[in-house]
Amino acid sequence: MSLPISFIVDDPAPLVNVYWWHVAARSADGTAVLKSGEPVVRDVPVDFIRRFADVVERHGLRGKFSVLPVPAALGPITEGWPGCDRRGLQDWLSVARERIAPQFDITPEILTHARAVDLDTMDPLDENERDWASHQTHETLTPYIAKALQILKEAGLEATGVTSPWDFGREVEPDYRIAIRTAMKEVNGRDRAWYFLHTDTRTVEPRSEVVWRDGDAWLVSLWSRCDDYLWNTMETARTDDACVRSVADRFLTDDGAGGRLAELLQAGEPIVFHSHWQSLFSNGRETGLRILDEVGRRIRQAWGDRVTWLKCSDLAARIAAGSPRR
Repeated sequence: MSLPISFIVDDPAPLVNVYWWHVAARSADGTAVLKSGEPVVRDVPVDFIRRFADVVERHGLRGKFSVLPVPAALGPITEGWPGCDRRGLQDWLSVARERIAPQFDITPEILTHARAVDLDTMDPLDENERDWASHQTHETLTPYIAKALQILKEAGLEATGVTSPWDFGREVEPDYRIAIRTAMKEVNGRDRAWYFLHTDTRTVEPRSEVVWRDGDAWLVSLWSRCDDYLWNTMETARTDDACVRSVADRFLTDDGAGGRLAELLQAGEPIVFHSHWQSLFSNGRETGLRILDEVGRRIRQAWGDRVTWLKCSDLAARIAAGSPRR
């Protein structure tokens, strides 16, 4: 029996390191500086998505890849924004369509993963999307999600599910689920969808589940089961091989027997793990991407056909069919 495995990538956006805006929004003077004192790199070069695609293709990775429709509320990816390198924007989207989308489901991480916007004017509101969502209903959430889906569709990246920025929708999850279903049906004609909101990185009990079903239609909540061990690569200047190996060990040891992913394999639980675009970028050092490359190599060499890489939509379909472990 081969166990499903999926890798979730949060926060990608063309050219933009959205983490810069997250840090700047929390600072008193609007600057973006890491705990180490190093300035956060604001832009991510187009070549980074190409190098990510190389790793994906080298190891046959599958899962989910977010694309922010209006990154940091700067402007829609279909049009660009002031100061945007529009050639670079089109190059990034081409790579996403041609090299990422065949291997990974595309989802919006709602609209901006920063401040919420007024849908009529697209002007930023005072609240970030997480706080805004906490007091919404499905009537207001539906057009907001639909706008995100529509922008991706216009960019040639039709979404199969939805990703929450931060814990968007947690406080109003029943309404959030209705909004996802309604928006997905309206924009993409889909009545089978999934979303990523929750994580459980300590236990091995099943968490992903069907949260709504009506005949052949369904909605699945997919949970990540592993911490983002790459996150701290933003804060350290270490890029040596020993550092790469030690962080990779937390996911999976070289013999395939240790690490969090091995715990999930031994439990027979579908392996869903996640990271972030900024974690892979590592403030320009790309240490996180090197670690992912090593983890992909270990999975391929140590486990072979004991696991099968799946897009998240395919894993959700297995869960809906009642056979997630085959």
